[in-house]
Amino acid sequence: MTTDDLSNLGLECSEDWVPFPVAGTLDLDYWAKHQAADLAERYERDGEGSARLLARDLRRAATDSRTREPLGAFGWYISGHHTVAAVLELDAIHPDGTFPEVTLGLLTEHMSARDFGEPDVRELRLPLGDAVRIRQNLIEEKKRLLGPRPVVRTLFYGVHPPTTDAAVTLLASWTEPVLDEPLEAVVDAIAHTLHL
Repeated sequence: MTTDDLSNLGLECSEDWVPFPVAGTLDLDYWAKHQAADLAERYERDGEGSARLLARDLRRAATDSRTREPLGAFGWYISGHHTVAAVLELDAIHPDGTFPEVTLGLLTEHMSARDFGEPDVRELRLPLGDAVRIRQNLIEEKKRLLGPRPVVRTLFYGVHPPTTDAAVTLLASWTEPVLDEPLEAVVDAIAHTLHL
């Protein structure tokens, strides 16, 4: 039997990915204000950045991630834009009474949706272990009574490290279709840095 110790779980990503405080009692308004000032300063190299607009979005995005209680969460902020371009969440699925073994097949079954046909599912090997990669588009819940239901684009990785019974998951989500190709390449590279 292996252990479920994921305390050393980590990944590597560029400074464009802002880590969200997903646990603890940190004041999100305070955090967002200071993080936005750093982003606005970095944006000045390429154009303009409004710290006020960035702070509002950082707080909103971090609050949203906190509702899912992931192990870690990051927002991808692109210079010149005041809203998060993509969110990346790192988590784990542990065996329980319903699913005593977490397998790649189980992850594929439960993480696949068919809102727009069959998802692109690939099994592969990452440095952390055997993995499944699922690229799909989903229909999001309506945010307003009137209006369209947004399409959310996702790239999911489920990895089964040989040293644990749990599966490590990485989920990136975004809404802009123009980001599909570059963001997939970025997330694929991040998935290869997952380590315990």
